[in-house]
Amino acid sequence: MDEHSLHSPFIFGYYREVIKKDYSEPVFSGIEKLRDSLVGSAKEIDVLDLGAGSSVTTGAKRKVSDIAKYAIAPPRNSRMYYRIIESIGAETVLELGTSLGINSMYLAAPSCVKKLITVEGCPETAAIAKSNFIGFNNSAIQLINEPIDQALVQVFNRLGTLNFILFDANHTYEATMRYYRQCKPFINEHSILVFDDIHWSKGMSKAWKEIQMEVEVTLTIDLFDVGIVFFKKDLEKEDYKLNW
Repeated sequence: MDEHSLHSPFIFGYYREVIKKDYSEPVFSGIEKLRDSLVGSAKEIDVLDLGAGSSVTTGAKRKVSDIAKYAIAPPRNSRMYYRIIESIGAETVLELGTSLGINSMYLAAPSCVKKLITVEGCPETAAIAKSNFIGFNNSAIQLINEPIDQALVQVFNRLGTLNFILFDANHTYEATMRYYRQCKPFINEHSILVFDDIHWSKGMSKAWKEIQMEVEVTLTIDLFDVGIVFFKKDLEKEDYKLNW
């Protein structure tokens, strides 16, 4: 479905102004230079994989370059996350799955963001992300290097209401639904949730369908690799699949 098939004024405007209206900010070039340096890195690290693993890279020892190429959202996704956060003026942001920290920097870049807490279970991956954040020089970013289930207790104590959450870790049905239910008490009708890799596996597709049916969810957008969830009470309950 494209914009010409959309009858809802809200979804039509959101599709054109937030999802598709791509643009660049000065901060993006610095983040992308860092991405390029990671893609060119010869370093190898021991990866503690606490989730579903990777469909491309396997084994405990992995090249940073492979992680940067295959395990991080492409730039257009990161820029869309930036636009979503900016569109709702999100002050508190949560990212589940820091990886090397590229997405984290996009999530923390909007001027409205006062605090981004990002969670990464792998110590060596988290160490690289932390070093990247120092160069980025954004005091809003706080990285928790713990398994997500343990980290969420700290998150809820620190943040309270969550305006925006990016779920980009442990791409299994069980973990995705568990994280969603843990976060649910801390969102409101203005919060937006984004799920990465919603069709990565049968389990992820199942989780996505169940989230769409949750009573509190009013509208969802399926962009194939990314799912966006709204809770606005003035919206009719609908599910959209959009070309992007």
